[in-house]
Amino acid sequence: MSMNKQEIITKMSEITGGTKVEAEKYLGAFLKSIEYAIENKEKFNVIGYFSLDTITKAPRVCRNPKSGEEIQVPAKNVIKFKCGKVLADLVNK
Repeated sequence: MSMNKQEIITKMSEITGGTKVEAEKYLGAFLKSIEYAIENKEKFNVIGYFSLDTITKAPRVCRNPKSGEEIQVPAKNVIKFKCGKVLADLVNK
């Protein structure tokens, strides 16, 4: 099972007792905070739950699986996700 954005908003409003409009506003603000941190290459940390960080992967040489020919893969920025203790404990229940 997965939750889409509307289902998250509904669950947030149920948990808080607030309206869906309020929940959508707060979820939007949370997501914008993540976007700001990623854009500015800052670490985003929700202690106990997860952290996000932008790292640079070095350029490397790989092989094309069809032809076997070597290809250069340029350096690129990626998002590193690290699970916190609360989520790790839930998944291992």
